[in-house]
Amino acid sequence: MNKKAKRKLTLLTVFILVSIILTACSTGEPTIDIEAQKTGFAQTAQAQATMTAEAIPTLTPTPELTATPTATATVAESTEETPAVTETVTGPTATVGTGGNDSAAWRANDPPDNTVFSPGEKFTVTWTIENTGSSTWNTSYYINFSSGDQMDAEEKINLPYAVPPGTNVQIAVNFVAPDSKGTKQSNWVLKNANDETFYTFFIVVEVE
Repeated sequence: MNKKAKRKLTLLTVFILVSIILTACSTGEPTIDIEAQKTGFAQTAQAQATMTAEAIPTLTPTPELTATPTATATVAESTEETPAVTETVTGPTATVGTGGNDSAAWRANDPPDNTVFSPGEKFTVTWTIENTGSSTWNTSYYINFSSGDQMDAEEKINLPYAVPPGTNVQIAVNFVAPDSKGTKQSNWVLKNANDETFYTFFIVVEVE
């Protein structure tokens, strides 16, 4: 019990005793008031109980801890029965030209058309052709004699090097002027690796 509570109890006890003495002196004969004593004792007991309750510290309820579920990561291991899955990521790949992506344009030929040769004269024609498509021509692309005067040229000639889009290729073909005089035209085609024709060109010469 703290000092404040003890002081209250002492004051209340003194007050009750003084009241009893004053009552006895006023009547001339000591008379004990049983009811007053009961009331006093009851008040004393109540005051003491109150002070005792005040002296006792109030208990603060402690919150219960709640278990938090913990996430568990499961790592799959490869076994003989269940092999581990491996993801393969590939980057972009270069596409070799196919029909539909192939396109070409004539740019020049040397010698120029209508050049005069003598019968049996050997000469070389070099065509300059530009790759205007989206495919890269590789050395499996070739030119092929199509029609007209072949003039002893090879029937099929592969490209000498790869030709990316937007670049030119020079293809040289050896000819022999025929014995007959007149205008001679040799027609050729450009084919891809799938033997698909996608461009036609020619040379015209004069034999005199």
